[in-house]
Amino acid sequence: MLVTTIAPLMAPIVGGWVLVWLSWHYIFWILAVAAILASAMIFFLIKETLPPERRQPFHIRTTIGNFAALFRHKRVLSYMLASGFSFAGMFSFLSAGPFVYIEINHVAPENFGYYFALNIVFLFVMTIFNSRFVRRIGALNMFRSGLWIQFIMAAWMVISALLGLGFWSLVVGVAAFVGCVSMVSSNAMAVILDEFPHMAGTASSLAGTFRFGIGAIVGALLSLATFNSAWPMIWSIAFCASSSILFCLYASRPKKR
Repeated sequence: MLVTTIAPLMAPIVGGWVLVWLSWHYIFWILAVAAILASAMIFFLIKETLPPERRQPFHIRTTIGNFAALFRHKRVLSYMLASGFSFAGMFSFLSAGPFVYIEINHVAPENFGYYFALNIVFLFVMTIFNSRFVRRIGALNMFRSGLWIQFIMAAWMVISALLGLGFWSLVVGVAAFVGCVSMVSSNAMAVILDEFPHMAGTASSLAGTFRFGIGAIVGALLSLATFNSAWPMIWSIAFCASSSILFCLYASRPKKR
């Protein structure tokens, strides 16, 4: 989970260096080579670990039935959506952050990577924090804690912008928000797989689809906004954080008897 979170954060930094040393055409060549290498390594080097007696044969009807079971499970679906909007909050920064930092707040393009790296630092700190406490308080509580921290950071960004507290209040707020993404995603996956251990692959793929799907939609919509300030990015992050909390609260409702 840490890898899938760091990859979108590292991509702009690596892509920026490729543009400096080569040209934008090479970005697509590098992506193509990386995809081929990853596919080959998965096919030849990664062995199936699920015992044969627990494997499901591939049948379209079985696969559709598994997805239908996940969609009918409102609590698990809510956890997936909460995790998806948490991830989309990070995509809001990935989509608008360079413009907000460089064009609006006049960060030198060659220095943007250092500001960007602060998000990765927070990500590692929260990952270590999660590993230390998840066994004590459980994956579900860590998942909820991560969502609430993100909500508080989103509220902090709104308040700091209203009060004009300056650029660094935004930088720290974004970094703390992004830092919780891995904690939210990993614990959400643990909770989901605990409900559906017999169809872990299907559940994992659907959760990943929600994360990147919602992130792509939010990022695309945000790109349509007119940027005269950081407000479009801030409101997008706040919307994603609020949506995550609402889905989490819905999933936490007591079961009806």
